[in-house]
Amino acid sequence: MKVRTNPSNTLNYATVNDVEQNATQDKDLVELAGYHAYNKPFEPAIIHINNKSFEVIDTNYDHPTGLDALTVQNVETAELTIVYVGSEQPKEDWIDTNLRLPSRLPPAQLEAANDYFDYVENTFGPVDSITGNSLGGANTNAVAIENPDVRAVTLNPAILPFGMVDPDKNYSNITNYYGEYDVLTTVQKSIGMDHRIPGEKYTIHNGVPLPAALVSNHTGYVDRDANGNFTIEIGTEGEPGYGHIHVGAADHIVTSIWTGEALYSGSSQPIKIDKAFMDQLVSGIRNTVIERLSLAHGYLGNSHEIVVDEGEKFDQRVTKLQMTFQNMLNDLALEPMFNGIAETGHLLKSCIDGMITLVNIAEEKCRFLNAVLNSKPMELVEYIISVDISVESLFAPLRNYLQDLRNDVDDLVSNIRNLVYDDIPELFKGGKDFYVDAVVGELNDHYHIINKNSDAVFNQLHQFEMQVEGVAEAFHNKDQDLANAIDAKSSPGSGTYTAPHTSVFTIEESPYLEKRMKIKELQVNLAHNTLRSIVTTKITPILSGIQGIIMLIEGALQLILVNINSATRNLLYRNPAGLLFRLFSDFEQRVLDAAAAVKQPIIEMEATVEGLRRGISKLIAGLPQLIDEFKPYLDSAIFEKNRYENVRLYNIASSSILREMEILFNDIIFQLSSEEGKAIASIQEVSKSVKGNMVLLNDQVERGTI
Repeated sequence: MKVRTNPSNTLNYATVNDVEQNATQDKDLVELAGYHAYNKPFEPAIIHINNKSFEVIDTNYDHPTGLDALTVQNVETAELTIVYVGSEQPKEDWIDTNLRLPSRLPPAQLEAANDYFDYVENTFGPVDSITGNSLGGANTNAVAIENPDVRAVTLNPAILPFGMVDPDKNYSNITNYYGEYDVLTTVQKSIGMDHRIPGEKYTIHNGVPLPAALVSNHTGYVDRDANGNFTIEIGTEGEPGYGHIHVGAADHIVTSIWTGEALYSGSSQPIKIDKAFMDQLVSGIRNTVIERLSLAHGYLGNSHEIVVDEGEKFDQRVTKLQMTFQNMLNDLALEPMFNGIAETGHLLKSCIDGMITLVNIAEEKCRFLNAVLNSKPMELVEYIISVDISVESLFAPLRNYLQDLRNDVDDLVSNIRNLVYDDIPELFKGGKDFYVDAVVGELNDHYHIINKNSDAVFNQLHQFEMQVEGVAEAFHNKDQDLANAIDAKSSPGSGTYTAPHTSVFTIEESPYLEKRMKIKELQVNLAHNTLRSIVTTKITPILSGIQGIIMLIEGALQLILVNINSATRNLLYRNPAGLLFRLFSDFEQRVLDAAAAVKQPIIEMEATVEGLRRGISKLIAGLPQLIDEFKPYLDSAIFEKNRYENVRLYNIASSSILREMEILFNDIIFQLSSEEGKAIASIQEVSKSVKGNMVLLNDQVERGTI
């Protein structure tokens, strides 16, 4: 028997003994719809849910319309429940039914669902409840509309065809539970079709916001783990923070400690406060509140463990980021001589030193060329006009340019090293207290406060449990004294009954995570912009300067070649004496050989300078893109992406439980509010304190969710 909330303001008290503890509740129906239905059990299978047993007494699988359904009976109460199975068959379920739900014409499967309901009632007797998930939820609601006396509970139901739901009816027999991360109900709401789901709609905080959990978020369940629980694995086994999050939808439906009814539409029916009431409250605190909060505490512990481990790996994260930047920069120029530019620049400097050596060689060869140009046959001396190349004026500027280039490369390498070893570690700094490791530091300090507050809430709950137990014992002793007095035909004793006291306090506030989990995004963006600024102000100007010097070097090399070619042409081909030398001696060949010897190192230098120019141009052009491509590595180094998401998932799971406990304590406070006795009033005040502390704790945990 389900005890429903009294709609009037008059309190008609029930007793704990009036409540059928084995009655089929919403939590049972949700698990039947989201998990057991998809296993398609056959009669006479026994399904165990929440310490209750349900026997499968009929099945209707593989119907021509695609309908799959089964009927179960609560072994303890004999209640009958029809469970409609969600979408599985591509044609009958998806094509013939789901795709037609948005239209006006009801699919044949909805009619088949009603036919099966009539069959069960005619065969086995009145049906007490019906349930389903997804398409099974649509079938459930279609049947519930036609049978307003049957209780219907759905999980993430599909909409009904246009015109089936009367907007003027409230369909009080129908309850729909929406998973927080269910795609179907989210889409249906976003496109304005939520009104085509009849009855009450309540959001439950099950599941996890992960693409891989798309199906389980919709059905509300995953396969059972080794311990028989519905959990999703988080992290890697053996690593810090490894654990499981419980995602079973039924676990996230908040129910009254006394009646078992869901609390989303308000408080449960008032229960008479007596020893049985207090004993049930003690049991609820111990087996529901403390058990659920222990789970939330474990989630927070796993989350903090990840944060601590990231902090311990700070040096590794910095070093890895430095090496990544060096490798990306080394590869950017695509020229062998630039390999190692982000470290020592040894190859580039060696190339420049090699060019300086070539200048010396070319200069010496040019002096020899001058000697050849001025060596003339004695008999023709009167016809000779001396030709001379100014070695110093040609090679001195080139040598100076190369020396300037080497100095600038030294500056470039020095600034890159400063960026890598000094500036990159600075990118991690920041946060509320300007931490060395901004994100990890702020999270860690926030968790220290959360952990202390969580412990305080647990201690308060344990004290509260003992106080309620003491009051229950006082109820018993008072009743016993009264019974003894009646037996003895005397007046009851005036003894006093005491119970342990519970501390009433407010947990510590946390000044951290004011920006919530966006602290990482903010830190990454700040670090990225800082890095871009450093490159723009310290690296790019040097590269531009080097590019300018390279242009001067290329000009100087061209000038040398022009002067050598001009001198040889003027002497050999534009001078009468040169003509005679060519006719009667090997002078021409000697001049050409000497000129070629001078030009050979110059030409060799030109090829090196061309590679240098290409490399510098690619560095200048590619640095902005490199900084952008470096951002994901920066993001991962500040806090590894998957692990940061795991921290958030644990916080989400913990926050969900705390929100659910707030709903539960609202009902506890309501139940206690009708009693004026001092002991109960004291318990009520403690309840308010416990609830207030859980709300504050949840506010702190919730900062780590978004």
